[in-house]
Amino acid sequence: MVFHGADPVVICELADVELASLLRRARRDGRIDDDGVSERLDAYRAHTAATGPLAVVPLTQATIGRARELVLKTTVRTLDALHLAAAQLLAEVSKEEIILLTRDAAQATAAAALGFSLYAVPETRP
Repeated sequence: MVFHGADPVVICELADVELASLLRRARRDGRIDDDGVSERLDAYRAHTAATGPLAVVPLTQATIGRARELVLKTTVRTLDALHLAAAQLLAEVSKEEIILLTRDAAQATAAAALGFSLYAVPETRP
């Protein structure tokens, strides 16, 4: 698992909504049941708690403004723009290199164009 390494792992607050959407779709498709949804939500909450291994970057007006610029100047879509904007803002205040992890080819392309190093995971959408 990615966050067992020495480097901090940070996610955008938007991941909370995306996880809920993913779990809803998995439930609707019969891949998990209600207990499975609850277990995964509980695990997410534990991982993003103050003592968990994932730090959460909040969505702010600055993030939204930066994302707006990205969708106007590039071909990225809304959610990718929000994630990339959060990463850019974090990179501006961090002393560490920000490496973006993604399973999405379009987001990876956009991130690379913005100068991010990538920890790309092959896309596995059906």
